[in-house]
Amino acid sequence: MTQIHDPRYGTPNPQGPGPYGPPPFPAPGHGAPGGYGQPQPTQKKRTGAIVGSIVAVLVLAGLGVGAFFLFSTSYLDTAEAERQIVSITEEQAGVTVTDVSCPEDVELAAGTVTTCTAMVEGQEVGYTVEQTDDEGNVRIDSTGVFVSVADVEALLTEQFATEAGLTVTSTCDAGDRTVLVAADGLEIACEAALVDDPTDVGTVTALIDAEGNVSFDAS
Repeated sequence: MTQIHDPRYGTPNPQGPGPYGPPPFPAPGHGAPGGYGQPQPTQKKRTGAIVGSIVAVLVLAGLGVGAFFLFSTSYLDTAEAERQIVSITEEQAGVTVTDVSCPEDVELAAGTVTTCTAMVEGQEVGYTVEQTDDEGNVRIDSTGVFVSVADVEALLTEQFATEAGLTVTSTCDAGDRTVLVAADGLEIACEAALVDDPTDVGTVTALIDAEGNVSFDAS
């Protein structure tokens, strides 16, 4: 029976919100209430983690004791492990996984950890397959953190609304990717446009670290 952990976006940043203000929204000359349109200093806002990693605990079907033998020794069903990686990632991250590869000839032994790789929208992702016993029961985890581009856009919109009192629509340019594999130094360009005046657009850079923490920089 497959048991899948359902990670939630919106995990609070353990460090809490930083002491900085919202990213400035450049719109000279409008003079809207709250100082909108006035020169503002460069600012950065720590927004916290909004992501989750792929985590699952499951049983690879057909791997009871003696279910599969090779050279008189029982081995993990590599093909089934690869299928489960595809299924878990599609279910939890909503993205298609390709080119999944796991080592062959992995003996059934409790505590054995096997490393697999896959491609997610052109990004390489690692997975670990840990045998929890010697009967084929395993735990599969992604070694990377997945960041939804749509969640970054929603968070940027929320920041303008709650901290600047501005109603905007946000878009981030991640190419053809809908999900990003978090990494230190990862950046994507975003824009926030006023709902009342879509021609009034502010440019913001979303900065993502390996833990999936996202911050916005308008400098």
